[in-house]
Amino acid sequence: MKKLKAFSTILIFAFGFFVVGCESTKNYGYKGKHPDYLVLVNKTHPISVDYAKSLDLVTVDTVYDDETAEIEKATYEAYLSLQSALEKQGIEIGIDSAYRSVEYQEQIMLDFTEKYGEEYARNTVAVPGTSEHHTGLAIDIVPKVNGEWKWENEDMMQLPELFSRIHKELPNHGFILRFLKGKEKITGYSYEPWHIRYVGSVEVAQEITDSGLVLEEYLEEFK
Repeated sequence: MKKLKAFSTILIFAFGFFVVGCESTKNYGYKGKHPDYLVLVNKTHPISVDYAKSLDLVTVDTVYDDETAEIEKATYEAYLSLQSALEKQGIEIGIDSAYRSVEYQEQIMLDFTEKYGEEYARNTVAVPGTSEHHTGLAIDIVPKVNGEWKWENEDMMQLPELFSRIHKELPNHGFILRFLKGKEKITGYSYEPWHIRYVGSVEVAQEITDSGLVLEEYLEEFK
């Protein structure tokens, strides 16, 4: 998903109203000085207004010239480990986007609606306040194929074998594939081979991956 360069102005009180109005069944989220690496943020669990206080964000390069992103520090360290392991397999990946502010998420929603239509945008892009990217623990990665970054969604969907190899390596570095095929009714989103999520440890990542569960199911069953 190509990084957007435009930003829109959002009324902050509207976000506050949205968070208060969303129904949440469990109190996943902000737990103090450190981020909860199993925080659940989705359409029914909006991000806590205090969550950002727990984040130690670092600025990193993206695949776009002279453009950067922010990402939670431990997540980035895990990403570098993943990137290095994949390079040894002849696979090159880069960062498309990571942490997103509520304002930036709104611009993405507008852009996708204009480009792909309202239904596709609604099934693909999180409503501002409910995006996992607000946590700083999620990364949209892009692969390089034949010397070119494949950042368009439709192009990446044409690389199932490559992403299968990437996905096998994820749990070895504390990551899970967040939006699985066949789990759309649970996650609320279509399959995204590029969207990975740091869960804090190799052990937890492997457990989630081996179970075949998505994060919503795992938290209900084990947390």
